[in-house]
Amino acid sequence: MDRRSFGEVCRVRSVSWGTMMIEYLYPHTVRTMARAGYDWLWIDNEHAHFSLERVQEAVRTAEDVGIATILRVADSVYSLMARGLDLGVDGLLLPRVETPETVRRIVDAARFPPEGRRGFGIRPSVYGDWSISMKERIEDQNNHRFLFIQVESERGVENLEAMLEEAGGQVDGVFFGASDYLLDIGQPDAFDSGELDEAAREVAELCEQFGIASGTLAFTVEDARRWLDRNYNLIAYGFDDAFMAQAAHAARRALTALE
Repeated sequence: MDRRSFGEVCRVRSVSWGTMMIEYLYPHTVRTMARAGYDWLWIDNEHAHFSLERVQEAVRTAEDVGIATILRVADSVYSLMARGLDLGVDGLLLPRVETPETVRRIVDAARFPPEGRRGFGIRPSVYGDWSISMKERIEDQNNHRFLFIQVESERGVENLEAMLEEAGGQVDGVFFGASDYLLDIGQPDAFDSGELDEAAREVAELCEQFGIASGTLAFTVEDARRWLDRNYNLIAYGFDDAFMAQAAHAARRALTALE
């Protein structure tokens, strides 16, 4: 999926499937996910420990094979956000967002003036042609690079409407962090909790109201179905390390049965 198609998916809230890269971020795994038919990659650099060079290599490969990239950085600080965007990722995801003040800081860091205060430092390798003007590069980054916030707590859900109002149309979607939300309300592993379902639906309803995407992570096909029922359209199904472990364990169990 190219960048413009991904932007349309966010605007019209059509269903789009991605997957998370948290362990095996290499050009060949990026190509594998693209060939498997996923639309986008959630490159995790909150819990993973990828170097900027590793992320850059993956992003360049993703662009070549036609799969969009969302980079989750560890925190909403300018240095992490600016370097992530300067790598040429299609979207940026900021975790643990809870207040309108944080959203204002995120928008300022991610958007060039007049929408924000991002500093200009884009290299030719992002575009492939040095002759493209500064104005054209700024327009591309502001209009076709996507910004997502992640809500993972009661406070974040309670403040979401105010946060989206503060964003002023500069946030393209909200990802709901179910696991951390359950930890926050003191119900770890209670994925069938009524409180979780209520919060998840509230997030999706607000996203629909503001005309932006609602996203999350699903671990099973049944889990994915529940998120679709809750009106989520960006669903990251599984992650690279889980795919590897599940296949390896399933194969070994099958081999044991032959003994």
